[in-house]
Amino acid sequence: MAFVNNMHPSWKIDVLLEGNWRGASSVLLQNGGQLILVDTGLAHDAHQLVSALERRSLRPCDIGFVINTHFHLDHISNNCLFPDSVIYATQESYDWCRALYTALMDPENWKTLVLKYYPETYDFDNADELMRKMRKFALRWWDASRTGKTSQFRWIETNKLPCGLEPRFTWGHVPGHVSLVISNGESERLIVAGDAVMTRLDDQQVLTMPPHCRAQYQSERREILSSPALVIPGHDKPFRNLL
Repeated sequence: MAFVNNMHPSWKIDVLLEGNWRGASSVLLQNGGQLILVDTGLAHDAHQLVSALERRSLRPCDIGFVINTHFHLDHISNNCLFPDSVIYATQESYDWCRALYTALMDPENWKTLVLKYYPETYDFDNADELMRKMRKFALRWWDASRTGKTSQFRWIETNKLPCGLEPRFTWGHVPGHVSLVISNGESERLIVAGDAVMTRLDDQQVLTMPPHCRAQYQSERREILSSPALVIPGHDKPFRNLL
C-alpha cells in the first residue's frame, strides 16, 4: 500500500514502490502539475511501477523529472520507461557505478577489479559470499541501456533541483550518492534517503554491496536518524524519527 504524506502544502509525497530486501523505494513527488519520480526500481518491477502510476491516473509520459539517488541497478533500471523526462543525478555516481558494473562483468578478474570500488570489502566477514551474490545479480539484471539517454541527464553537481528539493550528498554508500531533503516551511522535514539509510533497523538484510566507506556511511546514517524528519529509506517502509 502506498504511503501518502499530505502535511506539506506544496509537495505531495507518495511511495509508489515500497523498498524491500532486494528492490528499492520509488517515490512520486507532486506539486500542482509538476511530477517527479525519485528512483525507478528494478527491471522486473517495471509493470508494478506502471500499474502504480495508472492507479493514480498517470502514465510514464506524465512524469516531467526523474531523480536518481545513485546508479546501483535496483534504483535506475526503469529510467528507460521515461524517455521524455529530464533525469537529475550526480555525474560522479553515474560514472562510478557504470565502471563498477563493467568490472563485475569481467569473467576472470572481477574480484580484483571490484576492490578498486569497494576497498573495504574484506573488512566484512561474509565478503566472498556477498561478492558472488552481487555479481550473479548484476549479470542477470545490469543493462546500461535502461539507465536513460545521455541527453536526458542534468548533473546535480552543476544544476539546481526544482524549488523545495534540497540535495544532501551522502557518499558513504557510493561516491556521488545524494539524498533529498524536502521542506515547505513545516516544522517536520521529509528525507528521501536512498541508500544512505537502507532500513530503519537492519541494513544487513538488504542484498547490496557493503558501503564504499563504512565510517562515512555510518556517520551519515546517524545524522539522518537524528534529524526531526519523516524518512523514506531505500529498502524499507517510511518511518518518523521520534526524537
